[in-house]
This record gives sequence, C-alpha cells and structure tokens, in this order.
Amino acid sequence: MNYEIIINSVANLGVILSVFVLAYQIKKNTTAVKANYSDSLNTTNMEYLRQMIENPALGRLMESAVNSWDSLNEDDKRTSNYLFIQLFRHWENMYYQYKLSVLDKRLWSSHMNTMTGYFHHKGTQQWWIHRRMAFAEDFRDFLEKTEKPDIIYPTIKDLTDQTSEEDRPLLQ
Repeated sequence: MNYEIIINSVANLGVILSVFVLAYQIKKNTTAVKANYSDSLNTTNMEYLRQMIENPALGRLMESAVNSWDSLNEDDKRTSNYLFIQLFRHWENMYYQYKLSVLDKRLWSSHMNTMTGYFHHKGTQQWWIHRRMAFAEDFRDFLEKTEKPDIIYPTIKDLTDQTSEEDRPLLQ
C-alpha cells in the first residue's frame, strides 16, 4: 500500500512539473510571437517609407494629399487613395495587434501618436469621409474618437518650410 502512495505521488509530481514546463514553453512562444510581429511591423513601416524615399514625387504627393485632398486632380487622388489605403490597413493591423496584446504598449503609444497626428490633418479627413466604410467598424470608431492634437503632426513641408514646392508637379 505504501508503494501505491509513492507511485501516485511521483506521478502527480510529474504532472505538476509538466504543467510548469508547458507554461514556460507557452510564455517563450508568446515572446517569440511578439518579437516576430514587432519585426514584421518594422518591415512594413520601412517598405511604406521606402516608396517615398525612392520616389520623392510620391512623397510630395502624399504630403499634398494629407494637407488638402480636395485640391488634388483625379490622377493624384487615385494614387494618393492607394497610399492612404495601404497606410490605414497597416494602422488597422497595428490596432488589432495592440488589442490582442501582441503589440507592446510603449510601441503602440508612439505609433498611435503618428497615426492620430496624420489622421487629423485636413486632407486625411477629406479622404476619410469617402473611404471610412472600407475599414472595420471598431477601428473607425477608435480613430474617430481620438482627440485632435493641439499641434497637428507636421509634414516634411512644415518641417522644412518649403513653400515653393506648390508650383512643382506632384508626380513626374
């Protein structure tokens, strides 16, 4: 009878140790998933920015669209629309990853500052009116409930104070 108690105790200890090992593995897997998403996020950011670096006219067009969507011609609106959709899909993905606790709160905070800063620009708002339904309802609600910053996120044109660019064609 003592052997049964010893065997059962060893078996129970084995189960308990297995649970601890499993919990440790899950924690390590969660860390790996978060690190992988962070890397993916950076890659997506860099790819979006790379477009603007490799094609300065595209960057100027995006700046113009952010400032005043209604002032763009049809071709520039078409191209800007695709850039906005690409950017907002990226932001929507970040939003969901944050809600799932995959995206670190500190990273989310910095990305949210950029997101809301650009979202509240006049041109972005003009575009959003026409395209908001293309995005998930809770993401739309989140963006629309953000407070407009006291100081709108400056565009490159704002930072460099280049006013002569207005006469330059947006896409060449």
